[in-house]
Amino acid sequence: MMKKLILFLFPVLLFSCEKELELLIQNSDELMGSWTNQVVNDTIMEFTKADSLNNNDYGFEFKPNQVFIERKNSGWCGTPPIAYADFEGTWQRQDSILIIIVEYWGGTADYKWEISSVDENRLKIYKVSEEYHNEF
Repeated sequence: MMKKLILFLFPVLLFSCEKELELLIQNSDELMGSWTNQVVNDTIMEFTKADSLNNNDYGFEFKPNQVFIERKNSGWCGTPPIAYADFEGTWQRQDSILIIIVEYWGGTADYKWEISSVDENRLKIYKVSEEYHNEF
């Protein structure tokens, strides 16, 4: 009897979680805005929604009309003190996948990020791939 109950409840719970995740990542309005305070936990990066980007820290913004702004190192040197600059690019969303093309100090970068979850305060993403194209 217990085995039948577990076999019945497991798919119900699994599909319930999938629907909840689907609802969390469908709303692009929650994605719009500035994201800062990066915390890396294994392969997941978590960001906090902010009113604006920090002057001396990594962050990015999803803006209307698929405009993407990334604040990051302004040059090749990563030794402190690090200078930051804003680099502009584009973004598009395909279900839970974000496709981003953005400039960096040496050329352009192509990001493919998967949204694990997003709400009005937090964004969790998994970096599927990142490719950098030098334009020297």
